[in-house]
Amino acid sequence: MNSSPPLVEERLSEIRRVIEEHRSFVLLEHHKPDGDCIGSGLALVQALRGLGKQALLVSEDPHPAVYDFLPGREFHTRSQYIAPEDYKAEVAIFIDCTDPERTGRAIELARDTIWINIDHHVSNTGFGDLSLVVPEAAATGEIVYRLLLYMRVPITKEIATCLYAAIATDTGGFRYQNTTAETFEIAGALVGYGASPWEVAEQVFETRTVSSVLLLAKALGTLKLHRGGKLATVAVTREMMAQAGASPDDTEGIISYPRSISGVEVSLLFREMEDGSGFHVSFRSRLKVDVSKVAVKLGGGGHPRAAGAYVKGTLEEVTQKVLAILDELDVWTDS
Repeated sequence: MNSSPPLVEERLSEIRRVIEEHRSFVLLEHHKPDGDCIGSGLALVQALRGLGKQALLVSEDPHPAVYDFLPGREFHTRSQYIAPEDYKAEVAIFIDCTDPERTGRAIELARDTIWINIDHHVSNTGFGDLSLVVPEAAATGEIVYRLLLYMRVPITKEIATCLYAAIATDTGGFRYQNTTAETFEIAGALVGYGASPWEVAEQVFETRTVSSVLLLAKALGTLKLHRGGKLATVAVTREMMAQAGASPDDTEGIISYPRSISGVEVSLLFREMEDGSGFHVSFRSRLKVDVSKVAVKLGGGGHPRAAGAYVKGTLEEVTQKVLAILDELDVWTDS
């Protein structure tokens, strides 16, 4: 693996010192945690406990069932099940979070602690007492791997499996543009530690619930092409989820379908929130549009090719607002 840049090396050293000098840790995930967030968090919480530390992984929202196969689930809980007075941590580690508010109510467990920010989003605000943000990393899982190597922490089969899942999911099974030579190098090393590529692929990419397939059919029925076929949108409403017997977890992967259409540069998935207050908008792009900049304008964030934001309003209102921002781009003209 390539050697770390001087600044990253300095941050790794500082984080190692904090970990060595403290005993109790809380690891915080962002709301609606994805595979990278979950895999990275489960790997790090197991590594810390392997060092004899007290460590707990906490999220406001549940882990999607597709990740139930990952080791370390017993060290994860949700914020509504644990009060700040019940778990006193000295250090809070934010995993894959662009800003601390993305942890929701779980942030209460980070009060009066040292904050460590580990992330790879270009839109990260740089918060925390120690910030290790590496935008060129394909996944936060790559950064956690670097940290464990730097600390000479034994990488067990269980930790390797979690990190491999983190990297595989954020690279779309090593198909997305963020996949690099170092990504493959790290993935290969994790296989050497015991991670099983076929098992992760089978569990994450090849297994779907009946409700998710029924929901996919309904979502594709809303498919619309805009801007000369360069923009594709699909929507999922609460009514559609009820009819399919689906949950928000079942929307995972739907956005890949409009993105796969020939000629489409940007695809959008509008998913109605459970309380009906608005829609979560997922953005995906191919090569020409940095959708993280679009998401930031809507109060969200993410990566150049994958981002998201929550927008209040009806489907029509949210769609018009998002399309108005996208109309400011010059990608729709053949110049």
